[in-house]
Amino acid sequence: MSLSDKSASMADPISQQERRKRLGQYFTGVSLAKLLGALAEAKEAASILDPMVGTGDMLEACLNLGAEPENIAGLEIDPHAYFQGLRRLPQATFVLGNAFDPAVLKQLPRLDWQLVISNPPYVRYQSTSQTATNKFGLPDAHEIRNGLAEALQCMSALDEEDRMLLTRLVYGYSGLADLAVPSWILCSALVADGGRLALVVPDSWLSRDYAAVVQYLLLRWFKIEYIVEDESAIWFENAQVRTNLIIASRIKRRESAFDYHDETLVRIRLSRKAVGPNSMVEQLFPHADDKELRFSALACRWEASGLELRNEFVDVTHVPLVTLANNLYGACSTQKWFVGMEKGRQSSQSVAPFIPQELHQWADFGSSGTEMVSLASLGVHVGQGLRTGANAFFYADAIEESDEETVLSPDPRLTDKLVRVSLRYAKPVLRKQSELPSGYVVRAEELTGRVLVIRDAALPEDIDMMSDGMKGAYELLPESLADFVRLATSTNFGTETEPKHIYELSAVAPNARRGSPNLGIPPRFWYMIPDFKARHNPDLIVPRVNHSEVKALLNLGRIALIDANFSTVWLTDNSLVTPLALLALFNSSWIAAALELSASVMGGGALKVEATHLRRLPIPDFVASDWRVLTELGRELAATDKAEISEVKGRIDVVVASSILGREALPDDCKRLKELILSSLSRRIK
Repeated sequence: MSLSDKSASMADPISQQERRKRLGQYFTGVSLAKLLGALAEAKEAASILDPMVGTGDMLEACLNLGAEPENIAGLEIDPHAYFQGLRRLPQATFVLGNAFDPAVLKQLPRLDWQLVISNPPYVRYQSTSQTATNKFGLPDAHEIRNGLAEALQCMSALDEEDRMLLTRLVYGYSGLADLAVPSWILCSALVADGGRLALVVPDSWLSRDYAAVVQYLLLRWFKIEYIVEDESAIWFENAQVRTNLIIASRIKRRESAFDYHDETLVRIRLSRKAVGPNSMVEQLFPHADDKELRFSALACRWEASGLELRNEFVDVTHVPLVTLANNLYGACSTQKWFVGMEKGRQSSQSVAPFIPQELHQWADFGSSGTEMVSLASLGVHVGQGLRTGANAFFYADAIEESDEETVLSPDPRLTDKLVRVSLRYAKPVLRKQSELPSGYVVRAEELTGRVLVIRDAALPEDIDMMSDGMKGAYELLPESLADFVRLATSTNFGTETEPKHIYELSAVAPNARRGSPNLGIPPRFWYMIPDFKARHNPDLIVPRVNHSEVKALLNLGRIALIDANFSTVWLTDNSLVTPLALLALFNSSWIAAALELSASVMGGGALKVEATHLRRLPIPDFVASDWRVLTELGRELAATDKAEISEVKGRIDVVVASSILGREALPDDCKRLKELILSSLSRRIK
């Protein structure tokens, strides 16, 4: 059965909500599609394609703008959306099937298009596994990759060198990438020479490591003209990320993606105030019938003139493409796919720092100042905290505690009875932000959270099943803890119709292993949590979801275990810095601004700070004396009461800013840095 046939046979009982989630369907809406189409000059396009057409919003918007293409077409894998599109736009060619299947693509009237416009599906990589896709007739990640590589061979807008290089990108992008990444590559390959690419993308397209292949593709085969940002995250009501529009024109392949000099792109931030009931730019032209076309003409003037503008509706800036290229090189030079992509450029083993354009302008890196380095170059590592796989079992609250044992209150979904255990089985853990102290230090003795750590003891019945030679590997679990384990084992963690036991959960099942008596390796059981790594009890922590300014905290003595709600930072024996110096640096305005301008803004206005953002922080290459001063300032920050924190942080800012600027920082320097933070914070909180 072909992929298109599988798609057509999807079972009707599947709920529309579940289908849309699995297919990554966030339909654009004609208002947003008209804005994208106008900026991409759809009215002038002789041929228009949407390879992930949904119900046809993009195509209808182009026609509403006055487009009269010779060919207009769309591809759609979901029969429900496909038939709606057919009824809605009978003048368009609709093809039902998987856009990554060459046989489906060849049903289109052509394979090179003047305008490729789309809102690609945002499906997480877990949803493209073979198991996850079977229910919906979707291609799995393996089929998508192989189909896309084969499809490139028939793209008429590509020459042999293009096909070779793009195929390398296809087989090189990360397996952790969501479905949008191959979708972007497909859309790009379908654009004719001189044509335009117009896409809806998540705000994180510039910061996610796995999206580096797409940035590389755009910088080498396209001229990026506009990036339009949804400043207030209101374009997609149910999406949890802020989105951008990208408009780029196809050019002859550059020799390098990094050789940029004076070229710029226009970045336009649209505020909530610009939006009206019928248009994303309604309030800019309240009495005009052709609002989007007027806005497109205005954007053209901004591009041609170099004019920058800020008012209640828009914030227009010109971003040098060299900045984008330099940041990209830092991201992709460590990735395997980059090997051999460019003559004379080698891959690197270290992650280069990412410097947002606003910080480039603030620091004026053309003048004397310090170089930027990465945390990795200082021997500092970044990761994510503990995932137990079943918090309801492994996490509990300590009600009272002595020198030898603790009384735990488990998750009420399991039991309302208290469990008394030895301290050897219960370790302090920071689980969520509500448990954070008001200051800058996490002290294990102040935490009430406990994680069950069972490694050297087992249930009697499990020991009985072991071979005689292995039975001495474990002690007997104390009776109260054994009863709790048995209770959890019998609890239904699924639903009445689809019951699931804790040992069947995908994140818990790997805890168990059969063992090997011949090799002296005892079996392990589901309730035995794996050994902790350095990332689980780090030196510093940073909340992954931040509703206000980002704050880093010191994990005193590295005693407390840290949940995966936090990104974690730790030093090794060969690190060149101290935890206290990092505490000071991470709470400086420079780092706060860097994260505000590079981390991902979620739909609710929160800033999501992942390990990948921290790894690429631009760290000033301080001299030894600066690090010593920062260590003392970190010590003060850790011990300072709330009333004096701003004074200490002010001194931290002077040290950091002075090193970056290559001169003594003035009060106005630090003020402007704080203004960058406040303006970014204000935009996302709106």
